[in-house]
Amino acid sequence: MKSFKQHLDAAKILAVTQGSWQGAQDILLDNVCEAAEANPGSIVFCEQERLVEAIKASPAGLIITNTLLAPVFSGRSLLIVDKPYFSFMSIVAMWLELENGSEIFSIHATAVIDPSARFEGEVSIGAFSVIGANTTLGKGVRIGSGCRIAENVSIGAGSRIHDNVCIYGETVIGKRCELHSGVVLGADGFGYLVVAGEQKKIPQVGKVVLDDDVEIGANSTIDRATLGSTVIGTGTKIDNLVQIGHNCLIGKHSVLCAQVGLAGSTTVGDYVYLAGQVGAAGHITIGSRSLVGAQSGIAGNLPENGKYFGTPAMEANLTKRIYVAQKHLPEMLREYQKRLKESKHD
Repeated sequence: MKSFKQHLDAAKILAVTQGSWQGAQDILLDNVCEAAEANPGSIVFCEQERLVEAIKASPAGLIITNTLLAPVFSGRSLLIVDKPYFSFMSIVAMWLELENGSEIFSIHATAVIDPSARFEGEVSIGAFSVIGANTTLGKGVRIGSGCRIAENVSIGAGSRIHDNVCIYGETVIGKRCELHSGVVLGADGFGYLVVAGEQKKIPQVGKVVLDDDVEIGANSTIDRATLGSTVIGTGTKIDNLVQIGHNCLIGKHSVLCAQVGLAGSTTVGDYVYLAGQVGAAGHITIGSRSLVGAQSGIAGNLPENGKYFGTPAMEANLTKRIYVAQKHLPEMLREYQKRLKESKHD
């Protein structure tokens, strides 16, 4: 259950969702939850028949549902919409925005801020965070506790940096970005060259650039470029424990799920979905609107608009047929050996 300080009424909810209301409107709501936790101040949603009985039995004050399921909740306060889950999330997002808007901006006494750092409006900086020289924080930036923001960093308005994030120098972060705990931006790319039998480090002097509305999950890392920039495009969402190597270019509104790993100089297009534990070799291109299944290994370029799976990643339906065929390999081998033996006796 998530409770909020501010109550919502029917008018505020309808303004956000544009749905139709059924039942009593004189209710005040202050939390969202699953049916088992609900109370008269709760908002729940139902768009699957398997959830109907649990929600009917709950005392939830408002049920968000669709026209198909609405009749089974007769006598209850209902918000009827085409996409109940989406409307539910829209209400939660509005609630969080209202709560964040009421937060008081403050700088903790233990924060260490270089005199040359520049703030473009009210900001919050948590305990024991360090802000380096010539760093710029946009209006409404919130930085948690124990963060290290190095020199010449730029963080756009409305961005949120959670506790224990490390941002190396020269990094550029756009507006309304969110970095969860443990994120590291701008560490050196993994580049070495064997000289006289020894691994010699290739200097990494580029930077990391996040465009607007990027979110990065806990303990994910994005390496600075060798030269130029490692770039994450507008609206792209990166899950926990993701590794993005130096000089990677990721397009707009792509999704990288947990434990994805991209070797250096990988280019990912727009609206690409990489499922959990996908790995990509370096210096390849993954075309826009591609979908790559979990634990796939990408060894070469993938065209746009495709669905891929397996190691090496191939067209998903072909990979599935290969997997089905593999189940028959033992009996095929026995039959082959049998015929080979028979041919020797002919």
